[in-house]
Amino acid sequence: MNKKDIIKQMHQSIVKGNLDTYRELFMNTNINEAADPYWKKSLRFYTELSNETKEILFKIIEQIEVDTLSTILGVIDEGMIVGEKVEVEFKLTVNNTTEPINGDLQDLFLEYDEATR
Repeated sequence: MNKKDIIKQMHQSIVKGNLDTYRELFMNTNINEAADPYWKKSLRFYTELSNETKEILFKIIEQIEVDTLSTILGVIDEGMIVGEKVEVEFKLTVNNTTEPINGDLQDLFLEYDEATR
């Protein structure tokens, strides 16, 4: 599996898949059956929105998912500083290969997202 295929699968399963799950939960959860107080408040908020505003909410959720995954891929690509300036670098490989695939995953992901929205 090449990097572009991996990015496409990540986008489909994480961004689109989670967005579908959120949409399904908001549209089909009975507020009286929700146990979590935060979830009840979220459902109440959702039911008070117009249809147009509900779609805006889902666009916001989608953008948050894209931003979050992009940030994670950026860390995998570039590494990060932890603690007292200790640099951590990552080497991401696929299956039984030793050749790292990271380095431009964030850029590839953002390009794919832009092309598919």
